[in-house]
Amino acid sequence: MIFEHAVKKRIWRAAELPPAENTHRISNELGILETTARLLCARGLDTPERAAGFIGKETERLYDPYLLKDMDRAVKRIRRALVSREKIMIYGDYDVDGVTSVSILYDYLRIHSADVSYYIPNRIGDGYGVNFEAMRSFAKDGYTLVVTVDTGVTAVDEIAEAAALGLDTVVTDHHECRPELPDCPVVNPRRPDCSYPFKQLAGVGVAFKLICALEQDLRSTTLYNAVKFAINRVGELTAVGTVADVMPLIGENRIIVSYGLGLLEHTKNPGLRALLCAAGAAYYDENDNFILKKRMSTSLVGFTLAPRINAAGRLTDASIAVELFLTEYPAVAEKIADELCEINRRRQAEENSILEQAEARIAEQCLPSDRVIVLGDDGWHHGVIGIVCSRLTDKYDLPSILVSFEGQTSDPPSPEDIGKGSGRSVKGMNLVEALEDCSELLVKYGGHELAAGLSIRRGKLGEFRRRINDRANEAFGKGEPERVLDIDLELKPAEITMRLANELYLLEPYGAGNALPVFETDHLVITEVTRLSNGKHTRLTVSGGGNSFTALLFGKPSDELGFSVGDAVDLAYNLDVNEFRGRSAVQLLVKDIRRSEDSDRDKVCPTRAEFARLWRFIQSQAQSGSCRIGVFAGAAGVGEDTASLMLEIFAELGLIQLVSDGQSVSAIPLPKKEKVDLESSEIYSRLLHLHKE
Repeated sequence: MIFEHAVKKRIWRAAELPPAENTHRISNELGILETTARLLCARGLDTPERAAGFIGKETERLYDPYLLKDMDRAVKRIRRALVSREKIMIYGDYDVDGVTSVSILYDYLRIHSADVSYYIPNRIGDGYGVNFEAMRSFAKDGYTLVVTVDTGVTAVDEIAEAAALGLDTVVTDHHECRPELPDCPVVNPRRPDCSYPFKQLAGVGVAFKLICALEQDLRSTTLYNAVKFAINRVGELTAVGTVADVMPLIGENRIIVSYGLGLLEHTKNPGLRALLCAAGAAYYDENDNFILKKRMSTSLVGFTLAPRINAAGRLTDASIAVELFLTEYPAVAEKIADELCEINRRRQAEENSILEQAEARIAEQCLPSDRVIVLGDDGWHHGVIGIVCSRLTDKYDLPSILVSFEGQTSDPPSPEDIGKGSGRSVKGMNLVEALEDCSELLVKYGGHELAAGLSIRRGKLGEFRRRINDRANEAFGKGEPERVLDIDLELKPAEITMRLANELYLLEPYGAGNALPVFETDHLVITEVTRLSNGKHTRLTVSGGGNSFTALLFGKPSDELGFSVGDAVDLAYNLDVNEFRGRSAVQLLVKDIRRSEDSDRDKVCPTRAEFARLWRFIQSQAQSGSCRIGVFAGAAGVGEDTASLMLEIFAELGLIQLVSDGQSVSAIPLPKKEKVDLESSEIYSRLLHLHKE
């Protein structure tokens, strides 16, 4: 049985170019490159005013938190608890969004001398969301108010029982709502009856808004002052939670994350400092100054900090991460950070093991017609299957749902065993809506459009697999979900400059909803292939238009590349800046590579006479500086593409050093004692072979 989805190639889909008059105007008024202006226009920022506002990211553009439905009720109840010295419990979730939400609200309430504690359920023992036993224990221990963060919007029964025990609840959440809401203040921008202008706040973003509203009320201050205080106090962790939960980095999220990243760059939080150092992203110099190894970015948060914070909730206890952020003692922070890094290493090993098993099961069990991967297992760790789902969905471009029955003790396994599952989806299929259609088969479910959690009985898994695939067939129609790579702009080699790479920082922070731009450059010739990290990654040197670039392919071994020196290729890539020993250079982070079709460079094989003419010209101009590629072409009597190719062959043979400023090219002759044979060039040999065929 072959799971055919695995072999689908990506379709490169170029974005439509915006009207030239818009890009000209933005470029002229903001003093930026037209390439950068085109990117802004493509993101809907098609006037100088909109573009400037997007680049500016002022905190003054944040909305009044009291526009959120029930915010006034939530603030009133919390204020009463503070005044009366009631015992307050913050109830969070075990992911990064939940951990940071708990941390910022606890920190803020502590400023006001609150009698406050926090509780995060155990992923394995308690499962997702608010649970009855926890609420009963709070009431027994004398708590009178529970404030949920990043959870609670579906806990109708649990909150009703808590109320019967004399325990009030305030819900702050951002997950999809069901028709019935809990009978208490519910602050959630996704409420159907909430007119808040921005619906896509993270759970920590909603908690941040609660803090802004409390600050206005408790200190009788202005919105401006409240926001200024709140973002300086808790902006770092609010940014971390927002990025980690893959919220769209547009609107308020963009402002919050941008400001928070700036604070993170110079963080004073002992926990954040310790975690950055433990992860190898920062260090202390000989003068005990805290130094980041590279500039703070969403990538650093998403791929370095977030996995380590998440690891605690996945394998052990998320409260460890909360303690990291709340401690005031560097020595304690260092110990916790080291522990989180060790837990993360265990998580990585567990993840790779489950992925390997899941891949084998896909090959054995999934049908070619399946549009959702659904697998269950008794031994998979509950805390890791969500990450494995993400990797499967990325690979196959299909929704995936993994269910773990780990911890079930019945022997033999019973149809009543309850497994916990995680799912990831793709554009075109709302996962929560799909689960809603299968709700009678599920014990519990919740989440977002593209990610969700669920609980299901073992005996229902087969029917669930059939039903969710039927739902996917309806969502996708007759066509297969396409593997699409969206291309923002096509660049000529001369347009790949340091200035452009630096201007791309203006569009940060990048993430969901504001993706890192993907560029395409065609007909580049590979001049060097280098294995990296024992063959795990590949570095290419590619040339075009008299320019040479380094291109990195992470996770792509050179022996699986399918290309060699001399091949003409098209690259889809992100543009990056490599900083090494005080020097900066642009580099291409390759998203996809394909063989160039109908390349003009492959249609022409320069003659030896043309090479000789070009070589004489280079020698005659050795001291004359740079010139445009067209001048080289005229001297050799060939086209510009052919002249560029000839220069690359000379460079490959060690006859010249090519230097380009993006507009002009210098070909500097290098000392060479022995005679050089043109056919010793791999590029030239390849051309000869093509033309002999």
